[in-house]
Amino acid sequence: MADDQVRTDTPMDLGTFHFLRTGWWIFHVIVIVGIFYLGWLYGGSVFR
Repeated sequence: MADDQVRTDTPMDLGTFHFLRTGWWIFHVIVIVGIFYLGWLYGGSVFR
């Protein structure tokens, strides 16, 4: 291995999107939908 390369315990290629597994996508979609729902629910009272 060259001196300018980093070795980790878990082999993840951070140059690609392989480190974003299915669980992360599901979690982020749920959180984004929840934020949009809260904006729809309370947005009228905030921007009056």
